[in-house]
Amino acid sequence: MGSLFHAHPIGDELAAVVRSTCSRMRLFHGIALIVVFAPRVVAAQATTGDGLQALLRGDHEAAASILKPLAEDSPQPDPIAQFFLASLYDSGRGVARDRFRACGLYSSAAATANPLAQQASDIAQNIREPWAAALPDAAACAPANAFPWAGASPASFTLGPAHWVRLDAESTTIGFEGAERRTAASRAGPGIVYLPMRYTPVDVSKPSAMRRHFIQSFIWHRNGPSDVSTWSLGWFLDEIIGGEMFTVAGDPRLITITAPRPPAAIDTSRLLELRVNATGEAEWVLDNPAGARGGVIPVKNGR
Repeated sequence: MGSLFHAHPIGDELAAVVRSTCSRMRLFHGIALIVVFAPRVVAAQATTGDGLQALLRGDHEAAASILKPLAEDSPQPDPIAQFFLASLYDSGRGVARDRFRACGLYSSAAATANPLAQQASDIAQNIREPWAAALPDAAACAPANAFPWAGASPASFTLGPAHWVRLDAESTTIGFEGAERRTAASRAGPGIVYLPMRYTPVDVSKPSAMRRHFIQSFIWHRNGPSDVSTWSLGWFLDEIIGGEMFTVAGDPRLITITAPRPPAAIDTSRLLELRVNATGEAEWVLDNPAGARGGVIPVKNGR
């Protein structure tokens, strides 16, 4: 294997990048194929080689800036650049971690004939699986360049004395009792239309008397990469408990419409209500003539 890597001017760099960034996927055979059977691809893409050199130096920000134009902005994207840029988004090195964006890039790399296509497909599937029931592929793992990329607008809410939350497309920051905690988030995706996030406090008496702090997110998304006329409104419900936020409920298709684009405005507070039911528990209720539904909002264990 060593002689195969050394057969090409940047073979050492490719081998080292694979060992340092993708060893868990055992890609040595794929990279060897690039060097031996497709030297034209590597030689012709000098800037991709520059990106790999930046990865070797540990300069992930430089690598991302080199690979982005080749992977996302070019009319003929380079699947090798897409693969390695996806690895940066997947790990959060040099860019804000965004597994949806990584999945889209891996999907694009898998769609083009190249020695890393199968590995890219396998990784995309691994990322996609946990979201399969909650979010359609069009929103969670659409190929890069399929639709314009969009993210949620920043929002801040005061939950109580010395308790607040700040949310944006890339992170969630919670302040609680003088401590501040920031965690990575992924509130962005291809072809997604984000509506303003909402904070809804609900005072319950069951399982005990307390105020529960809910954050609601609403997104319009297409039902498939080739479906340009059907839009569904997805809903995601998170709860803030102290200095942490947990996902507690959601529905990827509250309503579905047929239109070239989603409506410019929709009153989500009238469409979906969070309230206390007759037994004192928090519940959600969807007021939809086509099919009203709802349910009790589960309580995290230990509360």
